[in-house]
Amino acid sequence: MTQTSTQTESHRAESETATRPFTPARHPGAAIAGAVLGLALIGVGVTAIRDIAVQAELLDGQQWSRTAADWIAELSWQDWMWPAAAGLLVVGLALVWIAVKPRQRSHLRLTAPGLWTRPSDLARRCSAAVTELPGVYDADTIVTRRKVKALVQGRSSVADRDLIGSTLEDVVSVLESPPRVVVRLRFRDGRKVR
Repeated sequence: MTQTSTQTESHRAESETATRPFTPARHPGAAIAGAVLGLALIGVGVTAIRDIAVQAELLDGQQWSRTAADWIAELSWQDWMWPAAAGLLVVGLALVWIAVKPRQRSHLRLTAPGLWTRPSDLARRCSAAVTELPGVYDADTIVTRRKVKALVQGRSSVADRDLIGSTLEDVVSVLESPPRVVVRLRFRDGRKVR
């Protein structure tokens, strides 16, 4: 293979990665398990330091690691070990699953290439746009990938459901795949309109 064809292939690979932007995702599930495992390893390190201090005769007592090793060496198979082995197998499989499962997406893709927004930010934007409409006192919005649900409180004589729906659709039109808009009206007199 020549150097020119290698440069062409590397240029092609770089351009493919440049056109595929990174998808924002939540923290990996293994982060929590890794933190717990890290704390356990810190405990092992503290035990090792204590054992070194005992061996150097800075502390009185027996070495914990040697005592634990002697106890394990004298063990013979007992009935309680079956459930313990099964439990450790389940824990191991769960940790493997946590390590390999894909992370959930945390952002929604906008129509502009390479731009993302959080659902909570879009919900705030929807609520702010709806509260500017005539006859609307308050708006609470929940945005998911598939649905925008707005609970709007207003005056029954002024608040217009169609105007609220079209305003919400305008706000979410910046998304690459706009979700379905659901508007629930609650008027000051206590009536609900679905």
